[in-house]
Amino acid sequence: MDEQWRIAKHDPEWKRLFNDIAAKLRTSLGNLAIRIDHVGSTSVMGLDAKPIIDIQISVLNYDDVLNYKTKIEKVGFVLRGENPDKTKRYFRELPGSRRTHIHVRQAGSFSEQITLLFRDYLRVHPADCLRYSQEKHRLMELFKNERPKYVEGKGQIVWDIIQKAHIWSQEVGWNPGISDM
Repeated sequence: MDEQWRIAKHDPEWKRLFNDIAAKLRTSLGNLAIRIDHVGSTSVMGLDAKPIIDIQISVLNYDDVLNYKTKIEKVGFVLRGENPDKTKRYFRELPGSRRTHIHVRQAGSFSEQITLLFRDYLRVHPADCLRYSQEKHRLMELFKNERPKYVEGKGQIVWDIIQKAHIWSQEVGWNPGISDM
């Protein structure tokens, strides 16, 4: 397994790595990107994570792939056409580059919003952040050589946290706030 297929202690360097990549994406995409956000576990201070930066790019016209594909490729990412998730276009780093996942989603879509809500909830709920971290460590120990089982195993806790995040969003009137880049 590659060196990034592990759960690492939170590294404040992840924010700088996001900012560096996101700035290049912002320059290349300009106004095509409505939002560029640091998402996933590396975006939550104190949360242990696989050391892979996840970036969500929100666009107005998700179906106009050619309009944003070449601009993302100029920054050094390749569209993965085999992605089974029809709510996002998935880009990965060029071979030999630092592992990064780019998720392009329709601005305002459920998948865009739930990703931001999950992140924002964890940022302000340290007990659930710790619980999620502990579960990821447990699952990695069980399934370190079986990525699909690790991902599937997270489903129960992710949905539990999303349910709590939904209630919290109503209590505080959550909205995604301004874009990270």
